[in-house]
Amino acid sequence: MDHRAYEKYKQENPDVYTPLSTYDYVDQFVDQLTTAELVICVLAVLLAVFAIYKIFVKRKNKSSEEQTNPKKEDL
Repeated sequence: MDHRAYEKYKQENPDVYTPLSTYDYVDQFVDQLTTAELVICVLAVLLAVFAIYKIFVKRKNKSSEEQTNPKKEDL
């Protein structure tokens, strides 16, 4: 690209430096959630609690089975 072509390009496509203060209306955190967003968040939390509960019940059942059914080697 020669010098004149670059000048023409710059005239057609000027650099736009928008200060960040222009975007004050953009919030980092939303103040209010919609009903759908609340439902999704509640379901995600409930699924996480259910998964943790199942992990602990599984461990508890496994340890209680080992106590009630000793290995034949131990007899």
